[in-house]
Amino acid sequence: MKKTVVAAVIGSVIASASAMAAEVYKSDDMSVSVYGNLRARYETTDNGVMGADSTFTGEGTELGLNMTYFMPNNMYVNGDVLKEFNIIPEDGDGFDDSDFLKFGSVAIGGDFGEFRIGRMSAVQDTLAGQYDITWEYGGTANIKEDWAATDRLTNGLQYKIDVQNFTIMAQYHTGDEGIDASGAANPDRGELGIDQAYALGVAWNADFGLGLSGTYTQSERTERSIYGDDTDTSWTLNATYEYKALSLAAMYADYDFAGDEKTGIGATARYDLPMGVGLYGVYDYVDYDTKDNKLNQYTIGADYWLTNQVVSYVEYADMSFDDEKTALDGEKMLDDNAFTIGMRLYF
Repeated sequence: MKKTVVAAVIGSVIASASAMAAEVYKSDDMSVSVYGNLRARYETTDNGVMGADSTFTGEGTELGLNMTYFMPNNMYVNGDVLKEFNIIPEDGDGFDDSDFLKFGSVAIGGDFGEFRIGRMSAVQDTLAGQYDITWEYGGTANIKEDWAATDRLTNGLQYKIDVQNFTIMAQYHTGDEGIDASGAANPDRGELGIDQAYALGVAWNADFGLGLSGTYTQSERTERSIYGDDTDTSWTLNATYEYKALSLAAMYADYDFAGDEKTGIGATARYDLPMGVGLYGVYDYVDYDTKDNKLNQYTIGADYWLTNQVVSYVEYADMSFDDEKTALDGEKMLDDNAFTIGMRLYF
């Protein structure tokens, strides 16, 4: 859901929270900005796996506040809060229909890098999602979850530094309530929380359009899963390339959730036409090794920026499994296709 393949997600929260943030206060010592977006779209699906059927939704609308206090010797203190408001819930899929705090953290930074603490994006989500240029349906191959410390961290500590063309990140997750022993988000049926987690990531961007990145995450569980393991591991490799109006990207993900093994491969291509219309396609492949199943997903779409703050888009996706079934952990493995047309206003 990035505007370009090499979106500015590898920057600090200060640099990349929103390029369109409205600065509401500015002094020699402090800057206060408000940022976010309004979302509206119509969606229809066959089996409700990829979303709801025949519904209009504003799910995902966000509002954030970013404050930075500048100190001597190029140092600063930053606070960032982002809340998601699902003003028109996507009634039907049962996920993300409630308002919630998406991010909330404080940091101190300078020439030595940046130390951040709080609720933040995980290293894998920050660096491995660059190949996903879709607005709604792509990114399946980037296997990530909050409860595996690969999407968002509830209680995170992070260090990040930019050195020439390199970005280096390290995170420590102090743990949370997690999920139950079957893998579903229901701690009432046997808590399987994260005791602690570690993550490392590095990204390199060349002046001639090539970008490379890699991440590694390991989580230690409070209990063993139904597969007899209590450790998660996840690693990704990513490559992006931009040449004039053409953008290409690919990624590989290897994921082991306490014995539940998956492999993901993703590739994307985008071409921006002179009149401002962008055309893109994404292929996602996931091998559910433990469940002996495979997923193939194709996503195509087009977008158009009416202004530098308003984008409209249309998108279609088709997902198919080798073996349609509902897994023991409640994960739907049913063929589905989805269509959406929408608009977003960024500020």
